[in-house]
Amino acid sequence: MADIYTMSSLSQHRAVVVADPFPVPRAAVASLLRHSGAADTTAEADSRESALEAVRRLRANLLITEVDLAGRGDGLQLCRQAKQLARPPQVLMFTGTGDPAVVAACLAGGADGFVHRSATPQRLVRAVETLAAGRPVWYLREHSATAAAEPLQEARLRGMTAREQQILGLLLGRFSNDEIAAELQLARQTVKNHVSNVLHKLGAANRRELLLLGGSVPEPLRSTS
Repeated sequence: MADIYTMSSLSQHRAVVVADPFPVPRAAVASLLRHSGAADTTAEADSRESALEAVRRLRANLLITEVDLAGRGDGLQLCRQAKQLARPPQVLMFTGTGDPAVVAACLAGGADGFVHRSATPQRLVRAVETLAAGRPVWYLREHSATAAAEPLQEARLRGMTAREQQILGLLLGRFSNDEIAAELQLARQTVKNHVSNVLHKLGAANRRELLLLGGSVPEPLRSTS
């Protein structure tokens, strides 16, 4: 844990708003970012309205939000609204869902990154630092959770290897095969094989169809014009 408590290399004052319906995880994330140096100032919010107000008040650089706050999918609505501000923050979705359709909906909604709640504190801090450096971040589920019944898409995701899940995250971040190979230090042919496996396991014919998985999300999660 000691390596996360190092000062951030960010050169500007960084204000972060953490939106979560539950006070304990909300406070924990805010405290982690302050103590690690990834944030200079933090504010907490439990609804879409209070989060938007905090972003405006602090002129926040980053908004971290759950997919669901007071209502289903309102975290995605918050993301879209935040991106329409005169000074829009980066948006990181920090959520417990691993459904690829929801991940794709986050991307379509304008999110700059996605981190599953199974991520370690170190990984969350690195994600914030990576976003600050101008790179997208897509960290999916690290450990499968036991459940009696799960959506088909999530079940398919659980059938992937850890490497395939990692590559799915980069695909959703619109990385090319060459960029994935450089990011993961893999041979291009190896990446091509992994990409083919990912698309096959999710029932997508190509990358475009993978991104269109967001169209299968229930109505409250769809992007609105």
